[in-house]
Amino acid sequence: MSELPPADVVVVGAGIIGAAVFHALADGGVKVTAVDAHRGGGGTTARCGGVVRVYHDDPVLRDRALLGWRYFRAFAEHTGVDVPFQACGFLYMPALDRGQFAETECARMAAAGHPVEWMSGAELARRFGGIVKGQACGAVWEPQAGYIDAEETTRGFLTAGQRKGGRLVEGVAVRGLCRRDGRIEGVDTDSGVVRARTVVLTTGAWTPALLTSWGVAHDLWAQAIQVDLRLPAAPVAEHPAYTDDVYDLNGRPHPESTGVYVGHPTGRRCAGDAPQPLDPAHSHRIKEAAAQRLRWADNSRSCGGLRAAECYAPDNRARVGPIGGDPALLLATGFSGGGFKMAPWAAAEVARLVTGAAP
Repeated sequence: MSELPPADVVVVGAGIIGAAVFHALADGGVKVTAVDAHRGGGGTTARCGGVVRVYHDDPVLRDRALLGWRYFRAFAEHTGVDVPFQACGFLYMPALDRGQFAETECARMAAAGHPVEWMSGAELARRFGGIVKGQACGAVWEPQAGYIDAEETTRGFLTAGQRKGGRLVEGVAVRGLCRRDGRIEGVDTDSGVVRARTVVLTTGAWTPALLTSWGVAHDLWAQAIQVDLRLPAAPVAEHPAYTDDVYDLNGRPHPESTGVYVGHPTGRRCAGDAPQPLDPAHSHRIKEAAAQRLRWADNSRSCGGLRAAECYAPDNRARVGPIGGDPALLLATGFSGGGFKMAPWAAAEVARLVTGAAP
């Protein structure tokens, strides 16, 4: 059996989560190898909007996202690779019965120095009435939020990780775990075995099928995600990134086309296959939902979009930690479509688990 050079940790999958983990471990002096069946950052990550914002209805996710927001705004300082952060602002419209909670949380966060503010329904209409319409109890406004190019950021993590001693192996598929006396000691790939004390799965939508095939119990599933690019009849100035829990919408501006990305949940589980063409029926649902919230949507036209798969978990908090009763097998997946902004937190958590550092 042929072998590739051994490592302390092998990271399987080099999307945004795997790349961030790879960099964090290399930065901490860990001997790490990342393996990807394709080109790192070219899968679901390449079809990600890269939105970076703080506020979440779940305080746990909010704290994780805050770490990500701080990290991505200073990406070059952390990695030595410059990827520009686009500060377009972020608007969050909570479900109608969560307005009071959101307002209270905004006040608490603002008092702690976080860049968020609460806008009443009247203030929302005054400031963003040319963009949004429909039912709203108010909105959270984050003027310093925005987005960063997802694929460039992933390649930045991988480049920085290699400069710090990590090994990146692309175009090589992992076929299974290597065990000795029942204990994991690496992975078997198309190009040979990579022996390592710890295996970290950052395989996104492929994870449920992999775990099932390896006989490891889990509660994850793959689900299709679709975001359409829509062009308004006239360019919309200063359009923010947004999430709307009333009409189930999310997206961000796309300045290169003067369009806006508009996403709406598909609710459809899938096999974690390679990206598929847009579903026209779902594009119609996206347009209908957008027309209820975005004032320009009725007179917009389609200009393509992005469809891929993501790994989902029941509580939307992801699975970052050991699985299968073996501390040598770690997961960092299940982000339910919101993993990009959580990547710095996930990387720090995996590094903590690998090195045994205090939380």
